[in-house]
Amino acid sequence: MRWLAWALLTAVFWGVGPIFAKLGLGKADPLLGLSIRTFGVAFALLVISLATGNLGSLTKVPLLTAAALLAEGVFASLLGHFAYFNALKTGPASTVAAVTASFPLVTLMVAAAVLGESVTVGRAIGAAMVVLGLVFLRLF
Repeated sequence: MRWLAWALLTAVFWGVGPIFAKLGLGKADPLLGLSIRTFGVAFALLVISLATGNLGSLTKVPLLTAAALLAEGVFASLLGHFAYFNALKTGPASTVAAVTASFPLVTLMVAAAVLGESVTVGRAIGAAMVVLGLVFLRLF
């Protein structure tokens, strides 16, 4: 159940993050805002990696592992956050966050197609509930 604690902590951080992004994007272009955010994260990760000694093990990471992690960074951090910051700049934070939180639907479909994960009845019902929740958020 350790994963659950981490997942709940993620939800808290991802729930608070859009508030800071919305405040920061008030007088900044989304691309500039994303750049500032990314530089800050990169600096913090460099300091932490140096302090923990993890930077030295970078050469031990297999090439395919590094490529997969780089692809995740391009999709989630670069492209995803660029689209997210553009939406957040012009839309209400609560609605933008709710719509972007539908990403598990995409993950469910891609995981089934690429990783061979099964789409169970429970997962399909859960996906339908996410869509229904988005409809309610949009209409009411």
